[in-house]
Amino acid sequence: MDATSFAEALDFAIGREKAAVDFYRELAALASFAVQRSTLKEFMTMEEGHVAMLSAMKARGGLELSSAIAVDLGLAKALAADEKPAAGMSFQDILVAAVKKEERSGELYVSLAAASLNPEAKAVFERLVAEESRHKRYFEELYEAHIARDN
Repeated sequence: MDATSFAEALDFAIGREKAAVDFYRELAALASFAVQRSTLKEFMTMEEGHVAMLSAMKARGGLELSSAIAVDLGLAKALAADEKPAAGMSFQDILVAAVKKEERSGELYVSLAAASLNPEAKAVFERLVAEESRHKRYFEELYEAHIARDN
């Protein structure tokens, strides 16, 4: 991947992360309970952090993230979701949308890592895969704890 393509990939990733910020902001506005709103706002803040990290990387070429990937519970493949926040969403709908959003973000970074010939870029995208996998796992655990146990 040449410098121009890498910059374009970063711009695309930054755009996706900004969309994730908006996604969690909208979900937080739809949440019924304060604890749900708080959790979604935390994820909005984390996604804002991704925007900042990718923007800094684009400007300076450096990024520090953990590369530990969370264990996949497989819920994202079993749950259907529209991913678009909508009035009247239940907590279950919110969690399903969040799981799907994080899974798709991870898939994006897997693709970008695979396409990158630059070792630094590849490492950054692989670390973002790990970040998104941990986000997805968190929402899967919430789903297991609050939704699946009741079914």
